Amino acid sequence: MTDKQHPQVDINKDSEQDLIAIKGIGPSLAKNIINGRPYQTIKDLTAVPGINDTKLVSLEPYLFIGKAPEKVIVGSKPGKQTKTEEQPAAKVGHTEAFVFLENRNERQDALLIIFGGFILGLLILFLRRAKE
Repeated sequence: MTDKQHPQVDINKDSEQDLIAIKGIGPSLAKNIINGRPYQTIKDLTAVPGINDTKLVSLEPYLFIGKAPEKVIVGSKPGKQTKTEEQPAAKVGHTEAFVFLENRNERQDALLIIFGGFILGLLILFLRRAKE
């Protein structure tokens, strides 16, 4: 079911000890997860006390519901040993300048800060030139 570096846990079926094996889940949070069963989607975990959207993002790679996600074989050819890697949790369909920011509100805040700094810089520049 799991390997030591990247445990994969079914949130609807696995035991409390399996949940505790995941970094970021302690005994009380594991009990809260078990008490909230069954879950339809991983996103349903945000209803569990102690799990917000940010915490869920860090836990998602280690959780699944139903059948365990399959590992992708990179550069495989028949009869040849290859390195396996897990599929990424999310695929980026297009490039964004602020892809590292978690949600749309954070990206909007970052843009406001950048444009606000730009406007403040222009204002200071105009005031300095007005004194000359």
